[in-house]
Amino acid sequence: MACNVPRQVGATYKGLWTKVRKNAEAHKAGYTKKRYKGLDEAPKYVSPTLTYNYKYDYSFKEQQHVSVLTLEGRVIVPYTGYDQHVALIQHSATIGAARLWYDKSKKQFYLLVALEVEEADPTPDTHKQVVGVDVGIRYLAVTSTTKGENTFHSGKSIVPKANHYARLRKRLQQKGTRSATRRLVVISGRERRLKADANHVVSKQIVEQHSHALIGLENLTDIRERTKRKRGKKVSRKQRKANAVHSKWAFAQLHGMLAYKALLHGSMAIKVDAHYSSLACPMCGHTCDANRPKKVLLFVCQNCHYTLHADLVGARNITMRTLLVRQDWARTGVLSERPDVSCDEAKAERLRRYSELRWSTDTSLAL
Repeated sequence: MACNVPRQVGATYKGLWTKVRKNAEAHKAGYTKKRYKGLDEAPKYVSPTLTYNYKYDYSFKEQQHVSVLTLEGRVIVPYTGYDQHVALIQHSATIGAARLWYDKSKKQFYLLVALEVEEADPTPDTHKQVVGVDVGIRYLAVTSTTKGENTFHSGKSIVPKANHYARLRKRLQQKGTRSATRRLVVISGRERRLKADANHVVSKQIVEQHSHALIGLENLTDIRERTKRKRGKKVSRKQRKANAVHSKWAFAQLHGMLAYKALLHGSMAIKVDAHYSSLACPMCGHTCDANRPKKVLLFVCQNCHYTLHADLVGARNITMRTLLVRQDWARTGVLSERPDVSCDEAKAERLRRYSELRWSTDTSLAL
């Protein structure tokens, strides 16, 4: 336990220093004038947490009991959990480190255990179906298969609630009174839990509908730096609000849930290039900003006049790019799970290949 404390503190400061560097880069580029103040005072943990090492600090016993090390010695207590997860702990999964977390609102302790599920070496033959997933705000996820099947997962009932909690938290923080602070404690975590629940539901529906499939996800690493977003004093209030909404939604969390749930259902998620996925026409390959007039949900190709829902266009482009990755995998025997976005020459070659792709409901997985 004493060895894990400096590790946890070191990881916390490492994350804070990363934010300091990001803030310095944004300040140098003129994106912001604010200075990150996270290191002005010592960090405070919202809830007491402690990291445990398996078979050293904690271990599982028979009849669904767990032995946990405390300052007063070993304590053996019963535990409950999701039936599928409990079965993995007791039978097939490789158990790793765990974190003891205390929920103040429910006054309960949770042991968050890391599990590693072993999977047979995947091959192109075991993942014959290809699915593309486009994430967004109006629609949390839009999926498309090579056969033209698609699903829309709307965020109409979730996003307004999350925005309400964000506005309420901002007003209470600006007020700063003791009653406002008490109210902040009551509503703490509601926005985060609401988004996490929505991502869990959407990811579960996708992986259950597409089992034993190769699921393509957009590579959104550094997407804010790679996209041209309006900043500065001349930006309208509406644009500032849109930037804030897109920055706060947990797209990475949804991708992470899709990745681990896909493995549990015999599927596999990979990252594909997201450049111009919503601006490129899937029928003729023409790419320009005018294909998305006023950035609305209507896609109109300026070359062939092909018209479709913009998010579905993005999902179909991701599907074709995932199919291309699968064909390269079948031909070379090597699966490239993440594109190299740092090399300009590699990016140009990928975009050239993508411009040659054409959408068809008769798309075959054969080479």
